[in-house]
Amino acid sequence: MSLEMEAGVNGRGGGRRVVITGVGLVSPLGNDAETLWRELAAGRSGLERAEEFATGGFRTQACGRVREFNPRKLIADAKTLKLMTRPVRLGVAALELAVADARLDLSHVDPFRVASYVGSPGHAGDRDELLPALERASRGGDDTLDLQAFGAEGIATINPLWLLKSLANIVLYFVSMKVGAQGPNGNICMSGAGGVMAIGEAFRCLRRGAADIAVAGGYESLLEEERLESFEPSGLLYLGNGVAAQASRPFDRDRAGFVPAEGAAFVVLEEREAALRRGARIYGEVTGYGLGSPGCVGRPSETAEAFLGAMQAAVADARRDPWELDAISAYGLGTVQSDRAEAEALKALLTARAAYVPVTAVKSATGNFSAGSGPLEVIAGCGVLQGAMPGLPAILNCEHPDPDLGLDYVRGRPRAGSYRRLLVNSASLSGAAASVVLESGDPA
Repeated sequence: MSLEMEAGVNGRGGGRRVVITGVGLVSPLGNDAETLWRELAAGRSGLERAEEFATGGFRTQACGRVREFNPRKLIADAKTLKLMTRPVRLGVAALELAVADARLDLSHVDPFRVASYVGSPGHAGDRDELLPALERASRGGDDTLDLQAFGAEGIATINPLWLLKSLANIVLYFVSMKVGAQGPNGNICMSGAGGVMAIGEAFRCLRRGAADIAVAGGYESLLEEERLESFEPSGLLYLGNGVAAQASRPFDRDRAGFVPAEGAAFVVLEEREAALRRGARIYGEVTGYGLGSPGCVGRPSETAEAFLGAMQAAVADARRDPWELDAISAYGLGTVQSDRAEAEALKALLTARAAYVPVTAVKSATGNFSAGSGPLEVIAGCGVLQGAMPGLPAILNCEHPDPDLGLDYVRGRPRAGSYRRLLVNSASLSGAAASVVLESGDPA
């Protein structure tokens, strides 16, 4: 296990405090924060049956899809759409919504004091644009690729922009273009942990004084054919054909894998005093960030150590004790191994309070869209802290909590209460974990 912590201090120790002043999202539960909070509070699912998956030969037939998505309305420069695949369009739309929500006047901001961090899926190319060229270069029945034929006949059929559209950091490029960001930046390809890592790295950047404003978040679509082809044999996907809204069951005894989804979420972060001076709306304050890594892939005990390491590091970074946490927003993937590992880590973190700290899992309503899920769960957490929801949202479909996991799961309806401090967990499929501590933003 490896941990990463920064020696900096937050507001409780006298340093720079970092707050969230803008949020943007496109998701299976709506395309703005108010809709997300309303749907979560009402216990509604954003999952639906995907008939086209069965037609394509896939066994999973549930998904979380972004509805009513019109990129021409959400992306200011329509000319750039030809450079974007659908996942990239989702990411750029969410970042534009976050920047608009923050109501920043960037005309007098030093671009070298604006940071940008993106959790991305890596390669973003459209396979359908490449397949015709490969088919022309295929010879015989053994799928052998004739490189001479590929060069002579295939390349000419490929969209000249294909390679540009495929760049792993293309959304980071659009962030920089949108806000003129020329400061610290990073493109983080860590699957489900990438989005929370992006927010955490942006937080650290602002806290240590390397920038004053940052845009951070993540995006992904697991509905692309190549994604489904890679995940179906893994045993991680929900493969049933039952009611889609009941397919995602984090921490339930009968959980059977995650439901693939698409979406994106971004936040704008600022140094707190500057945000207050300009009268910005403060959604919440980021006070701690931690990382943990497993010793090797596929060993639940060590993956539990990664979760525990990330949570301990985040809580310590916030200058808090675990008993000060009011609630947990779990990674809650819905697989047997991941949920068990996270629950074991939470019990080790909370010790005697494990049975009394409420736990929610937003993926029960949205499905899993990897690097985009964590930032969306941060935005959901902001809604809890600000009282925009009547409590901590319930975990959908947790009808029979796994008795081996032993936590206080929110079930049935939102859990009313006064929430000032929330821990948000995320993880990659290889077991690396990232956590952030969110606070209500009240004066220390």
